[in-house]
Amino acid sequence: MFQLPPVYERSHTDFLDDENRYVLSQLLPIRELSFLEGLLARKIGMMPQWTITGERILCTLLEICQNHVVSVVSPEDWYRKSIVGKRKAFNREGPLWKVTVGAVNGDANIYTHLYRKQFAKARIPPKKHLGSFLVSEDALPTIGTNLDVRHFIVGQYVTASGKSIDWGFQGGMHRWGMRGQPTLKTTKSHRRIGSIGSVGDARVWPGKRMPGHMGYEWVTVSGLEVVRMNIDKQVIYVKGSVPGDIGNMLLLKDCLQPEKKLKVGPMPTWLPSISEAERDSETDEEATMNKLGANEIISHKLFNFTTPTLTFSDEDAKKAIGRDKTKAKIAKVKK
Repeated sequence: MFQLPPVYERSHTDFLDDENRYVLSQLLPIRELSFLEGLLARKIGMMPQWTITGERILCTLLEICQNHVVSVVSPEDWYRKSIVGKRKAFNREGPLWKVTVGAVNGDANIYTHLYRKQFAKARIPPKKHLGSFLVSEDALPTIGTNLDVRHFIVGQYVTASGKSIDWGFQGGMHRWGMRGQPTLKTTKSHRRIGSIGSVGDARVWPGKRMPGHMGYEWVTVSGLEVVRMNIDKQVIYVKGSVPGDIGNMLLLKDCLQPEKKLKVGPMPTWLPSISEAERDSETDEEATMNKLGANEIISHKLFNFTTPTLTFSDEDAKKAIGRDKTKAKIAKVKK
């Protein structure tokens, strides 16, 4: 008999049965003050896509790597135990819960007992990466829930946050785009920044652009459109670029811009039905590799290369049969 792993409820330690655990998600209206949890994604590269009008757009591929809900902290506990909670638990959006999501299963033997303890409560393996999100009460997930790439919808806008590329120590021309010194009549100072202050001030003012460490800063990019997703490989395509190098982890969440905020979506997240969960568990790895690319969701704006580019009607076929192909086409002279 197929049995799904039990998980805890969000408020106490009672287990949920399989019937209540995996239910078919419905697209429900999302309130203006509702905040959903996000996902942890790994940047795996960039590749172009083409729209139906022939426009070439550059997209970033993000892989959703074994995301599970690790813990759900109430605003009261978060306010009492954390300095960050004192600023974010009760803000202008109202009381918000702290939902921690883990990604990429790790080896339990290399972690301490205290670190493994929080994952043992949720009945999930230890995770290599953790990320926290602010979630409203109406969108709270269950602890131990497996988060799928279908948590997002093709066509919606998301926000990506992560560390930018670490360039190390760089000069003023690379770091700030300075012009440098003249090419001619200059000795060993072509890439120097020049003067850093006046004699009258006799000091270097704070904020002066000078050589130093470049990159590895927390950057957030908002308004990225989801144009395609591969369900088999758990890969999502977003239009544009995101911070970080290939292999870095990012935090993905719904865009909060008023004109780009999601109005209807899965609440609190997408969950498969019992039949889908059983079918996925019985599918072996070889069968999954054979159907690569078959289970994809593509935006209506993108051109699908599996569709025909030219179509012929019955009238075109009749005209082709009726014409004598042995004779050359002769233009008719107008009288």
